[in-house]
This record gives sequence, structure tokens and C-alpha cells, in this order.
Amino acid sequence: GTVYTYGGLAGLAGNINPMDLIYRHKKLKGFLVADWIQDGGMLRMIPRMLSASRKVNDGLKSPGWSSTQFMDTTLEKAHDDIVKLLASSITGKKLRIRFD
Repeated sequence: GTVYTYGGLAGLAGNINPMDLIYRHKKLKGFLVADWIQDGGMLRMIPRMLSASRKVNDGLKSPGWSSTQFMDTTLEKAHDDIVKLLASSITGKKLRIRFD
């Protein structure tokens, strides 16, 4: 298998076991969008950019992949709501404390 790190967004890759790399033929590779876009020269770059931008732009519309689900709470209820969120799947959710 291969683990890809995307620039600095992936953080440190310090949890990789060297034995996996040596004896289990695992790989660690860096990924840079600019290299991917330019791979294959200008003739491949233009269709690749058009395709990628269609996918990204569609996701920016609601309820696309970039939509965030806010859970509103008050300062008094914040601790209880955080505990509830941590006990469940909180992927894509953010706790927003309202003061109004």
C-alpha cells in the first residue's frame, strides 16, 4: 500500500513504521497539486484542470461536499453538547456557541 501526504496539510508522518517500508513494501509519497496538474504537459493539463474545477465548484454549492453542519448551542449548554458530539460521529459538524 501507499500513504500519500498532501503538502503540509497531512501534518507529520512520524507514525510510519520503518519496518513496514522496508519489509512490507509500503510506500510514503508526497503529493503536490501543481505537479499533478502539470504532469503530461500542456495538452493534458487543460482538460485535467477543467475536470477538477467542475468537481470542486459543484461541491462549493449547498449542500455540496464543502458544506458544514453547524450545531447551535448556548454557553451554558456547550459542555454537554460537546460531550454528545464526541460520543457520536462528528464528521462535518461544528459546534457554534450563540450569544444572542
